[in-house]
Amino acid sequence: MYYPAFVNVENRTCLVIGGGKFAEEKVFKLLSHGAKIKIVSPDITENIKNILDKEEVVWIKRKYSSGDLKDVFIAISATGDEVANDQVFKEAEDRNVLLNVVDVTHLCTFIAPSVATRGGVTVATSTGGSSPALARKFRETLEGGCECRLLEYGDLTTILSEVRKEIRDKNILVSVDRWQECIDEGLLDLVQKGKVDEAKKMLLSGLTSSK
Repeated sequence: MYYPAFVNVENRTCLVIGGGKFAEEKVFKLLSHGAKIKIVSPDITENIKNILDKEEVVWIKRKYSSGDLKDVFIAISATGDEVANDQVFKEAEDRNVLLNVVDVTHLCTFIAPSVATRGGVTVATSTGGSSPALARKFRETLEGGCECRLLEYGDLTTILSEVRKEIRDKNILVSVDRWQECIDEGLLDLVQKGKVDEAKKMLLSGLTSSK
């Protein structure tokens, strides 16, 4: 169970391990909040290369190695490499560094919520790692001004988590946008009526269709 908190990363060293699209997203988010960023990866995206002239961003061109978490405030591993993730987790435990391993919840000591911002108000939504798609749905509903059924979407947490695991076990790739299309009021209505099996079938069909 995660303790909800907003963390001040301004002028603090944050480590991002990996240089792909997921890493890029984390780098830009941290940079927008004033962090000093260290990137460890053999390769990085073009968008990351374009900000290397900023003094807040340092790129170390190699794979992760033990000791990279020294003097780091928080670390994010976005490599997709299970062996590297386990090594980073061990070092984070030893050094008491907050760690997020992208899409590997059991190795995370913190998770990044889906965030909606309006004026001076920030709303962060999390499902504890069980369904990032649902957290994003909450955010998009807030941003769209359709708050009337927002909390009701929490009823989908269990079914989304179960279907997500089933799809991953079958090595089926589903885009984030496809998940968003399938999390709709029709699915919500079925679950609230107790038609869970029907809802699961509809969700699976929607996610795996060729549309």
